[in-house]
Amino acid sequence: MTVVKLRSLGQAEVLRDGQPVQWGAESARDLVFYLLANPTGPSRDEIIDALWQDEINTRSTNRFRVALHRARAALGDRDTITEEFGGYRLSNAVLRCSDVFGLYNAINEAEHLEGDGRFFALNRAIELYTGDFLPHVHADWVRSAREEYRTVYTRARIERSLLHCEQLHCDLAVRDLVAALKADPFIGENYHQKLMTCLSVVEGKYAATEHYRRFVKFLHDDLGDTPMQETVHLASHIKEGERICRRGAIDESPLTHNCPLTSDGRCSGAYQELLKLS
Repeated sequence: MTVVKLRSLGQAEVLRDGQPVQWGAESARDLVFYLLANPTGPSRDEIIDALWQDEINTRSTNRFRVALHRARAALGDRDTITEEFGGYRLSNAVLRCSDVFGLYNAINEAEHLEGDGRFFALNRAIELYTGDFLPHVHADWVRSAREEYRTVYTRARIERSLLHCEQLHCDLAVRDLVAALKADPFIGENYHQKLMTCLSVVEGKYAATEHYRRFVKFLHDDLGDTPMQETVHLASHIKEGERICRRGAIDESPLTHNCPLTSDGRCSGAYQELLKLS
């Protein structure tokens, strides 16, 4: 039985029985990754418009047929790409072996679990996200999918930071918040406030104040905006040395934790229904 694995987060690689597939043409590869990002079954016209929008004519129709044939041959079986009611999609077996499906499946599990189960599901989602979707491709359809997957990863980082916070593993909460804000600094000012609070516990008021300074600069340079008064007041209290977090504090027993794992949102869009296949 042929086993196909699709890797698209941080890299673009498709393996068939452990070996890189031979596409025959870039159009076949593009078709497979487009179907990965649009798993509910786009029509032929939608595919042509996304991949070959400058060739909406008879030539583009022929190109679609050739790309479809070569993609199926590269994946090893005609049934790897199915057609139903005018829509084309990767088979369930192929989708299940993709990193994108694994990401959404882990997030879906986390939403329905509590305690350790939720924590380990979030770990799995974070580990699967090894970088942006198809990082070297700049097409519009790629940018849209890239933003969605990055949002899922960011939410996973934030939610794991909250679990670390509940367990008073403050240094790990900081690590996840920093990673989330690095991936998407626009996610919300409340998370910058949260990071300032956590930094005041883990590294002290100077680290928290420095993040506030960088955040103010980011607002000014990128958005032409200023921080909310709530954030300004928080920064002021931190500068004065007040204890902001009532859960942890810097003392003779630092609130640190050595995580045994090696890892360093929400289910949405088209993968909702597909998760039922797992």
